[in-house]
Amino acid sequence: DGSVTVNADNSGQTVTQGSGSAVPDEAPVITQRGSSAETSNTITINASENATANVTISNVNIDTSGAAVSTGGKGNVNIELDGTNTLKSGRYHAGLEKSQDGKLTITDENENGKLIATGGDGAAGIGGGLYGDGNDITITGGEITATGGDCGAGIGGGNSAGGKNITIAGGKVTATGGKGAAGIGGGFYGDGNDIIITDGKVTATGGDYGAGIGGGNHGEGKNITI
Repeated sequence: DGSVTVNADNSGQTVTQGSGSAVPDEAPVITQRGSSAETSNTITINASENATANVTISNVNIDTSGAAVSTGGKGNVNIELDGTNTLKSGRYHAGLEKSQDGKLTITDENENGKLIATGGDGAAGIGGGLYGDGNDITITGGEITATGGDCGAGIGGGNSAGGKNITIAGGKVTATGGKGAAGIGGGFYGDGNDIIITDGKVTATGGDYGAGIGGGNHGEGKNITI
């Protein structure tokens, strides 16, 4: 019924939809009526410093010219997956665009979640938009398909940006980089550093001249542990 904004700070968490009022909600579930059809409504999640935003997305199907789901602020964001969630963003925007300074954690506690995230040109599937780094990303579960746009990593940095502190600790993850970008790590000209895979099934494919896991074209890959 409208775009949704979640704001978390040290006093709690609120949810706002469209032009409505902010409503306190510590564990919102955002779903979509008739998700077989795409919506252009978006989800924005903001977490202030020392705060953590907790959101469940359940059967959403977003196709927009901006970022389908974006995070902001200096805090942490936890996203739980339920059902099938499809995020397709426009040019220069990641499918799930991480802009906040803290940690982004994607979970699937009920083991029923699926995420298909596709970035626009210059952006990652999950991580940075154009020139945006994709840092501090952890995946602990879910069936996840992340596809970068031209010059964007599957999971990690956008064009001319890196991806570091990326951890996969469970789930089934398929990450495909765009031209010149890594599957997991750096976008075109971006480094892919401090990448750890401890569990799960991972398929990582780089675009032309990009690593499967590590750096994009002209980028370096360091401290990669499987």
